[in-house]
Amino acid sequence: MSYSEDDAKQPASQKAEQIAIRDLIDFYRRWHEFRKTAAHVADRSDLSPSERQTIHWLIQLVDRISEHDLAR
Repeated sequence: MSYSEDDAKQPASQKAEQIAIRDLIDFYRRWHEFRKTAAHVADRSDLSPSERQTIHWLIQLVDRISEHDLAR
């Protein structure tokens, strides 16, 4: 990915979303960046009830995870 003038004009939240997720731990620690997007996807009208429910429960699952759960 190359840097352009458009990149400099983007809000910090959009720049953070462009940084690739390294692993599940990184995803969890950045969940505050991704939760709003996941909730937005769950509200899409083109999803089936089953798809919407699956995303809803995935959000609930990540919300329940804590740093304690990640300890070795």
